[in-house]
Amino acid sequence: MYKRATQRITTIGLFLVLSTVMVPNLWAEEEKVQIQWLSYEKGLALAKETGKPVLVNFTADWCRYCHMMKKETYSKPAVISYVNEHYVPVKVDTQRDQATAARYYVRSIPVIWFLSSDGEKITSLPGYVDAPNFLKVLSFIATEAYLTMDFQSYLKSHTEES
Repeated sequence: MYKRATQRITTIGLFLVLSTVMVPNLWAEEEKVQIQWLSYEKGLALAKETGKPVLVNFTADWCRYCHMMKKETYSKPAVISYVNEHYVPVKVDTQRDQATAARYYVRSIPVIWFLSSDGEKITSLPGYVDAPNFLKVLSFIATEAYLTMDFQSYLKSHTEES
């Protein structure tokens, strides 16, 4: 009886040791997959090279809804994958880069500007957007559907296809 109890305690102890070693490593691997944000200048240069549209995320440390976007939208694997594959993602801190924020008439944040690969303004998306709706907007812009239809028509056409 004593031997079995000792074996169980040893097994539980071994499990606890392994879980404290392995689990943080698994979390660390998950955290490595993120949107690869660039500076404004580097992002525009890369967009010209790759032909990808630019997603400019205007944010600030003090902005509550910016933090919500980071935590609840930009952290979702589908959003991360779509942005990294189809866009050149740029992050602009409005406190540190007031000139760029002024160039885009940023008056409130969060706001996202979508630009063509040559830096021309496509449209802006103000305020907090959850991941499912953000993915719809990302697709609308990346597929260049905005050139032939409005967003409501795009949504309707994609609902009918499903």
